[in-house]
Amino acid sequence: MRILMILSLMTIFVGCSMINRVAIRTTANVVEKGSDELLTEGNWEFFKASAPGNIKLLEGLWFADQENEKLLGLLVKGHAAYAFAVHETRALEDILLERSSSLKTEQAILHYEKALFYGTKFLSLKGITSEQFFAKDFSVKLTETFNKKMNDDDLVTLFYFAQALGSSINLQRDNVSKMGYLSHVKSLLNWVCKQNPNLERGSCGLFQSVIEASTPTLLGGSQERAKTMFQKVIDNQPYNLMARLSYIQYHLIPMLEEDEFEIEMATLKKDIKVWYAGIKDNSQKVSPFKNKADFNLFNAMAKKRFESIAKLKKEIF
Repeated sequence: MRILMILSLMTIFVGCSMINRVAIRTTANVVEKGSDELLTEGNWEFFKASAPGNIKLLEGLWFADQENEKLLGLLVKGHAAYAFAVHETRALEDILLERSSSLKTEQAILHYEKALFYGTKFLSLKGITSEQFFAKDFSVKLTETFNKKMNDDDLVTLFYFAQALGSSINLQRDNVSKMGYLSHVKSLLNWVCKQNPNLERGSCGLFQSVIEASTPTLLGGSQERAKTMFQKVIDNQPYNLMARLSYIQYHLIPMLEEDEFEIEMATLKKDIKVWYAGIKDNSQKVSPFKNKADFNLFNAMAKKRFESIAKLKKEIF
C-alpha cells in the first residue's frame, strides 16, 4: 500500500513538473516572438523603467527550466541590450571624461557580465564549455567549431553574447587579461554577421564598427577602417540614428576631429528633431520615420546620448 502511495505521489509530481515545463516553454516562445516589440519604444525613460521587471520575470522562468535555450537567449539579449541602451547611455559623461570610479559604468558592466553568465550557459547546452570558449586560442578555432555546433536559430543570442563581451572589455580597458578576448569578440561577430549581415536591423555592421574603433592599434585596430565601416552603416541604415551617434562617439571624439564633429552633430540634431516630432505627435501624415518604428529604441538612445555629448563639447575639445 505504501509503495502504491509513493508511486502515485511520484506520478503526480512528475506530471506537474512536465506541465510546468510545457507552460514555461510555451511562455518562452510567446515572449521570444514578441521581444522585438521593445524596439518600437521611442520613450527612453519608459524603457528604462519597464525593462528590468521583464528581465527578472525571464530569470525566474529560467530558474525553473535551466535547459531552455530560448530563455537563455532572451536573457543574453535582455541584459546586453539593457546595459547598452540604458546604463552605457547614463554613464556616457563618465565614459567620455574617463572617470575611473563610476557607479553608472559599473552598472553597465554588471549587466554585461550577467549576459555573459547566461551566454556561457547557452554555449554549454551546445557542447562548448566556458573553459573551452575562454581558452586563449579559441578565436582561431571558433569558425570551425560554430559551423559544426550552431545554426541560424542561435545567431541573435550569439550576436548579443559578442556585443556583451566586447562592451564589457571596452568599459574595463585597464584590465589587461580581459583585453586579450577582443580576438574572440571579432571572430564571433565575423562569424555571426557572415551568416546574416542584416541581423537585428543591421546591428551587425554597427557593432563591428564600434569594436574596430575601440581596438587599440597594437591589437590590430584601425580608426581608418572604423571610419569606412561607420560610413557604410550610416548609408545603409539612414533611419537608425545610433549609427551616426556611434560614429561621433567612437571615432570623431577619440580622434579629436572637431570640424567634422560639428557637421555630424548638426545633421544628427536635425534628424532627431524630425524623428521625435513624430513620436510626440502620431497624427503626422508625412515623416521619413513614419514606417520605421522598429528603430525607435535606437533613436531614443541616440537622442539621450546626443544631449550628453552636446553638453560636454568644451570638455571634450
